[in-house]
Amino acid sequence: MKTSSKRFTLIELLVVIAIIGILAGLVFPALGVVRNNAKKSKASSECQSLKTAIIMYESEFSCWPAKVSGSTDALVGSSDYIQMCKILTGENSKKMVFYEVGVGYDESKGILDPWGRPYQVILDVDYDGKIKNTVEAVSAVNAVNGRSGQDLRTKVGVYSFGVVETDKDAKKLDKLASRKKLVISW
Repeated sequence: MKTSSKRFTLIELLVVIAIIGILAGLVFPALGVVRNNAKKSKASSECQSLKTAIIMYESEFSCWPAKVSGSTDALVGSSDYIQMCKILTGENSKKMVFYEVGVGYDESKGILDPWGRPYQVILDVDYDGKIKNTVEAVSAVNAVNGRSGQDLRTKVGVYSFGVVETDKDAKKLDKLASRKKLVISW
């Protein structure tokens, strides 16, 4: 009497493993896109929150939380950005917290975007209610959106470089804007 055994053959196991491998190859790139979109969404939300915190500080103290040299609209420098982050998180004369920090905060770098880079902040230093198109980031984004030469009608602009491979790539704002990699608050 012969008993029939219900075992898988080696070929059947290899076919199953190959199918699982093919499915994994299709799913993993999709997960990367989803993860990147989530980071962009988080960065966009944080840009708006940071912009609101800066405006609230300016409303309370009648000055910007960062020192910007000159009398024209400008990007906040890195050391001033770090000081501004400290001020917004409660290190000010009234000990008021304008921005609640979470995971993306580093004492030596300030508030960081989901990719680990500091946000870029542009302030309306001359208080005319708009940021001039001469600021490089504004110019780059406006050119892509068909608004070349136009100023931004806002007192504060916050942006993130988004997904960039190197710091060298981050300096090419026109390319980043054309590829929709900049995450902006305007």
